[in-house]
Amino acid sequence: MIGERIRELRKRRNMTLRELASELGIPFTTLGNYERGDRSPDFGLVLEIAKYFGVSMDYLTRGDDIVNFDEYQVIRYTEDFNQMLSKTEPGVREQILKIHDILFFLTCDHAIGTQENKELDYLQKIFNSILKTKNCFGMGIKKGGFSPSEKYELLKLAQKEKEEIDKSLNELFEIYIEK
Repeated sequence: MIGERIRELRKRRNMTLRELASELGIPFTTLGNYERGDRSPDFGLVLEIAKYFGVSMDYLTRGDDIVNFDEYQVIRYTEDFNQMLSKTEPGVREQILKIHDILFFLTCDHAIGTQENKELDYLQKIFNSILKTKNCFGMGIKKGGFSPSEKYELLKLAQKEKEEIDKSLNELFEIYIEK
């Protein structure tokens, strides 16, 4: 299994056996033995190969279809999202899907290409600030409520996040105006 995966990854990069062996610092004959399944690499080399190609060790050794952590996250989030939606009331589900659609369309044109993603940077800052603001008003709820000084501190934090949202929105507007 591991030899097949190494060969597959090497060919995806259009590398020869000698080129990959040189990158890994091993004889090309040894790499050939690994690819044919005549020998198995030790743990350290498997780890090095996984890092070199940016894949998980499970992908190399167990034949998992999930190549790397990013792919794992996408699959996990999709499964979690679907499970959550299946338990949600229809009206709320509709609202969640509308928000999901908006986020999808906002980020869609950045999925392909190498252009600078300042727009995504600002969108991420806005969403992070919204979450922090929500936490300012909902976190730390304690029995007996907040003292006036605690309320003041929470409001200061929320105000700071609102300023960050405004700043990021202004930057986004500049990007949109330039388009």
